[in-house]
Amino acid sequence: MNLAIRRAVAVGTLVAGTLAAFVLYCFPPETSSFYPRCPVYLWLHLYCPGCGGTRALAALLHGRLRDALHWNAMVVVALPFACVFASLAFIRAMRSKAFIWPSLPQPILVPLLLVIGIFTLVRNLPGH
Repeated sequence: MNLAIRRAVAVGTLVAGTLAAFVLYCFPPETSSFYPRCPVYLWLHLYCPGCGGTRALAALLHGRLRDALHWNAMVVVALPFACVFASLAFIRAMRSKAFIWPSLPQPILVPLLLVIGIFTLVRNLPGH
């Protein structure tokens, strides 16, 4: 992909993300019915690691950290890391060199997957 197209895609993605945040801010999931429901929860009646993530992001956009942590603590904790990842990807896309996705160091991957698994297990325990 040439540099001009790569930059256009990067800027388009940034604009789309900003627009999505604006829509989420103006139309929170608690009051709007157009957000998709989690297929894992619909079919299995289990909370996936992302269940409540949209509501958590909406709460964060409104400055309600406690509500965001209630809806999905993992999304709240992971958000700064996701922002760093997205920023690195954007910077790399805007440079003239060939684009290479940022990657996690290999020693972090297995513990991260374990944390996600434990989080999913704990949030589906009875009475939690």
